[in-house]
Amino acid sequence: MQHNTQSDQFAIKAFERLKHDNLEPTPNNYAIYYYYFSGTNPGLKMAIDVLISHQGSLTQENCNELYTTHLGLDAEFRVLQHTNTAIETEVNRVLEVIDKASAGTSQYNESLDAFSGELEHSPSLENIRSSVTKMKDETVSIIKQNERLTIQLGAATQQLVELRYNFDQAHRELQIDPLTEVGNRKYFERQLTYITAEARDNDQQLCVLMVDIDHFKKFNDTFGHLVGDQVLRLVARTMVENLKGRDIIARYGGEEFVILLPQTRLEDAKKVGDHLRSCLGTKSVRKRNSNETLGTVTISIGATLYYPGEEMDEFIARADKALYKAKDNGRNQVAIETLLPEKIEELKARKQVP
Repeated sequence: MQHNTQSDQFAIKAFERLKHDNLEPTPNNYAIYYYYFSGTNPGLKMAIDVLISHQGSLTQENCNELYTTHLGLDAEFRVLQHTNTAIETEVNRVLEVIDKASAGTSQYNESLDAFSGELEHSPSLENIRSSVTKMKDETVSIIKQNERLTIQLGAATQQLVELRYNFDQAHRELQIDPLTEVGNRKYFERQLTYITAEARDNDQQLCVLMVDIDHFKKFNDTFGHLVGDQVLRLVARTMVENLKGRDIIARYGGEEFVILLPQTRLEDAKKVGDHLRSCLGTKSVRKRNSNETLGTVTISIGATLYYPGEEMDEFIARADKALYKAKDNGRNQVAIETLLPEKIEELKARKQVP
């Protein structure tokens, strides 16, 4: 059984270096050091060597610049695979330690059986003394072996825990919008594929809400981007607090959010949207340094129902059309967009074709 391949070693070195430099194990930071140790990106390696020779270690600002300059947009997904490989390596180390312990125990049991047979067939005092001495040596040996294996098992398990934590953190960051702490667009698109398939296969209703913050640009232009960020977080938090467990919430881009509502009728989706608007209307945006009230936030929402068999792009485009209807009608409201009857019949006919 061969463990600790080069890929595993690069992954472990990357984590160790991140810890040494006191950097967070984010996907971007991990990617920088993984490719540094692997040597597969010469430009990146040269840049890091220069920085380390001058500074001794990298700063987070260095990492941000290095990632933007030297690594592609999909690097996070590649390094997650390398992280997973490192985790598998540690699992194998744990199993190997357990196998050794099991083999040692089996050998010790065989020695005990042999010792018992010697006592039965060699009743003389000299033979008994010899067998006892031999068994004592065997016992001391198995105790020392088990002590070593316990230490190895502890070290391997600890490394596994750290790798799993770093992997989970990295995987989470790939799916979470860092500002609002709800899902990002990539997360939403993956969930959309799964949830629409589930609705289609189980003949369940599924709705989507497209949410846009009214006059968001005015907040940014008047009060600055920090207040704009505060508004985004307020809207996201309000949605999280007022939606149920299976609902999918994501930041779609800029000041737009999107919500998937499984097992929900269109009329109920509209009620959910109105409830979110009402809850948000009770909250004020305040300037943090002076506690000055800057006003309340309103949202416009477009709602639509998923029809089994339609393309996901059509589903989302219809929700977006409903959103613009809400904005055109004066904002701070929920508008509904339904599929044309002839299109519904076309989808039904398509579903019946084998």
